[in-house]
Amino acid sequence: MAAGSEPDRPTLPVPALQCLPPTLGVIMKTRLAAAPRLPARTWAAPEDRLTRPDGLASGERRFGLCRLFFASLALALMAGCSSSTPTATGPGASYQNAKDFFARGHSANYDHALDALAALSDADPPNDYTERARVLRTVILSGQFEGYRTLAEAYEKGAGKATDSEVKSDDTSLSRDTLRRAGEISLNFAEAAMQLTKGGQVPKGLTLDAPYPITLTSVSSATIDKIEKGDKTGPEEQQDASLGAPGLGVAKMLTAVVGGNADAVKSKMSAGPVPLDSARFGLFLANELADSASLFDRKHLYDPGKYKQLADIAQNAGLACAAALKESPDPETEKQLKKLQDQIKAGLKAAEAPAE
Repeated sequence: MAAGSEPDRPTLPVPALQCLPPTLGVIMKTRLAAAPRLPARTWAAPEDRLTRPDGLASGERRFGLCRLFFASLALALMAGCSSSTPTATGPGASYQNAKDFFARGHSANYDHALDALAALSDADPPNDYTERARVLRTVILSGQFEGYRTLAEAYEKGAGKATDSEVKSDDTSLSRDTLRRAGEISLNFAEAAMQLTKGGQVPKGLTLDAPYPITLTSVSSATIDKIEKGDKTGPEEQQDASLGAPGLGVAKMLTAVVGGNADAVKSKMSAGPVPLDSARFGLFLANELADSASLFDRKHLYDPGKYKQLADIAQNAGLACAAALKESPDPETEKQLKKLQDQIKAGLKAAEAPAE
């Protein structure tokens, strides 16, 4: 062996271990590199070997430490494999998964949350997570609807103000496409609202059980202003606006459902499940259903059948709200409900009138 070079390291048998964590290979390589390397020879003690006061040779002490390390590591791994931390299963796991996606924010995560909530919302018989899944589902769907509708209206205004024919054409097309997307979502929202007003009643004890989204990405007010003014927007701006629209709507819906400004909403949601007043939540559903119906009137997508269908569901939600008010009167909510019911009746009457 050349002077200053490192002696060859003996090959030590390592027992096969199960349930190894992904980082174990890196850890073991680091440990092995740091362990003392011994010459490839028999373990007979030479005469010139240093002997410690306790009678244990330094080579034997080093080898013993190596064996102790591997034995300790094996025991730790076996203990880790044999023990497990209890985790939620079944409906509880599905709902936690939906909450996790919702907490992340962003358009795609809202869609993933809806996928996780679908089976829980349709559970028959209902389970412990069915009602809270339906509440969260209505919040997400109404937020998506509201965001896309707001963006569609911005493009419509921009098309009316644009002086450039190309911008006018693009904004008109974008408004129409975005409005159709909002219309598709409104039908899913109507289904979710019907589940929460079945039998003409809003269930008691409803809660919004979810954290406030950490990254509530939404369309900036500057972008909305630019679109409404009829200024030209590039593909990247249009894509960002489309991806951010749901976040814009979700923030608005959380304020409507929980109550208060953004800081108050965050504070309430971070404290745990937020109790919902049955009458006020029923009014929220009725309002959003009426807005959904308006997408199919003569000024927008114009589909009399869908308009009447959604308006009827909105009326039923209003009746459920009225039933809740009988048990817990609230003059302000009653006033708002009466105004909304008059608007729905007027809209239905106009929809049934022959076209001019």
